[in-house]
Amino acid sequence: MAVTFRGVPFDGFGLPDGLWLLAGTVADFVRGEILPIEEDLPADAREIPPSRLGRLQEQARQAGLWCFEAPQRYGGGGLSAFESVVVTEQAAKHRFSFPLPGAGAFGFSPPVVLYRGSQEQIERYVMPTIEHAWSSFTAISEPTGGSDPARAIRTGAVRKGDSYVLNGRKMWASGADDGRYGVVFARTDPAAGRAGISALIVDAGSPGMSVTAVPVLRDDWTTELSFEDCVVPAENLIGAEGEGFQLAQEWLVRGRLLYAAQAVGVAEEALRIAVDWARQRETFGALLATRQAVQFAIADARVEINAARHLTWEAAYAHDHGQDARAAASIAKLYGTEMGFRVVDAMVQILGGMGVAKELPLEHWFRALRVSRIVEGPSEIHRYLVAREILGRAATGKRA
Repeated sequence: MAVTFRGVPFDGFGLPDGLWLLAGTVADFVRGEILPIEEDLPADAREIPPSRLGRLQEQARQAGLWCFEAPQRYGGGGLSAFESVVVTEQAAKHRFSFPLPGAGAFGFSPPVVLYRGSQEQIERYVMPTIEHAWSSFTAISEPTGGSDPARAIRTGAVRKGDSYVLNGRKMWASGADDGRYGVVFARTDPAAGRAGISALIVDAGSPGMSVTAVPVLRDDWTTELSFEDCVVPAENLIGAEGEGFQLAQEWLVRGRLLYAAQAVGVAEEALRIAVDWARQRETFGALLATRQAVQFAIADARVEINAARHLTWEAAYAHDHGQDARAAASIAKLYGTEMGFRVVDAMVQILGGMGVAKELPLEHWFRALRVSRIVEGPSEIHRYLVAREILGRAATGKRA
């Protein structure tokens, strides 16, 4: 009997052999290549050194593990949303896995809005990014806010002849300190609301642009950008004026799903570490594994990880089959990141002092997961979006 799920044929979550093989290959690469390098780094290291990262990238490319998200026609892996979350879970099981699983070892995909760019933009930015492992950045949030960009964006882009002149500030732009270029969302029509926001490609080192590092809780710091009469060629406009907000919206589902999958992978690995510890560590003459409090914490972790994984898979499956998966992606991101933080916290408790030691990845994940509950939409925003999906117009004070 045929079964449908969200209105499309559904054969269950039995993964295709090829996807199992890819996920297993990624897991082997993380264990065999990335982990030994991370374990050899000083306790206060915040990233894999560029020289060693370059070697990892060569190995990953040779193994066919390159830019999983990028379209195949540009040299990427071309994975679907479902395939991506399965692979991301395995790619995230290492110390510096936030914000990018693999820490760049699997390459850097370009800002996704560029896939809607002109052929010239694709040739100048997309293809070299994939081929040469260029890093880049996306700048949306501002000091006035990040969760409501349609109203918060104050950075202006004024057309003057064959150029735009940028003025304003951006916050929390990851990678702007070493990126070759970035996509900056700016207001080209102050009176048009979200329809007045446009996306512009800005090259690193452009006169009038300054970048300042902003230290944050996780290992990967972020940046603040300032624009003072920064001139950007009009040919660097992505799409048409006023299409920036719409372009950004197209990535929301997949971006949120990847954060959920990262959290699942990290929580799974934290559970493995704690289980190994509980099986060997003795207190008061007995193994930790015999203690009910430890058993319950491990059991709760398994339940939560499984639940988060299936919520993520459900949303990815719906997205791949053309369904509106925005609410499902919010559910997955909300539950996944909150779950990941709870699980890592509980596993730290099982390990005691070793749980907070920098020689283990648990404290790195703990800090990164705290940040992940804010980026790609804070948990409160996702709760609101889910509630609005359920309540409809009543959520905004309007009667049905």
